Amino acid sequence: MPILELKDVRYSYSPEKVVLRGVNCVFECGTLYALVGKSGAGKSTLLSLMAGLDLPESGQVLFEGTPTGDMDLDEYRRRKAAVIYQDFALFPMLTALENIEYPMELCHVDAKEARQQALALARRVSLPEELLDRYPTHISGGEQQRVAIARGLTMDRRLLLADEPTGNLDSENSDNIIDLLLKLAHDENRCVIVVTHDLSVMDRADVVYRINDGLLERR
Repeated sequence: MPILELKDVRYSYSPEKVVLRGVNCVFECGTLYALVGKSGAGKSTLLSLMAGLDLPESGQVLFEGTPTGDMDLDEYRRRKAAVIYQDFALFPMLTALENIEYPMELCHVDAKEARQQALALARRVSLPEELLDRYPTHISGGEQQRVAIARGLTMDRRLLLADEPTGNLDSENSDNIIDLLLKLAHDENRCVIVVTHDLSVMDRADVVYRINDGLLERR
């Protein structure tokens, strides 16, 4: 069974602005997917539907066979699907380590266990330990993105949804983040879906889908 499936997904902002016209697609673990298309084509809208931040007007988004419309969507994002944003969306008043711990606090994980897991996740994404007590404004963009990815790995979420994760990074940091996302897909059997305009992401993704005229086409 695919981890995520879209069945005839339709969405519009108004009768004149139809964004998705019946999208059908399946997504598997162990794969890095790139979603590409022109600005305004519906890439971020589609990602929001996958994340349960919105629901389709018709059709279904299914996670492991269950429609997201039948789920507690807050719990879905806390335990099943993680969203990683271009601007990192870190809490400025929390340290890097506390940002990683935050989803575990929401799920009532014991504080000591949350700290141990956060430290392990920081190592997994190659964050130096000396940075973990710093606030987001005191670390680089590449380091902030690694914190955001580590936070997305909490609660062993298998679905990672990334909106332009390399958009604010230089080429070296961008390559490092792509390496990490590929490793998470291939070595840890996660499903990683990336909305991107970055040609290097498209070139290295396992599967590339283009949104064109409200439909999803495999390149």
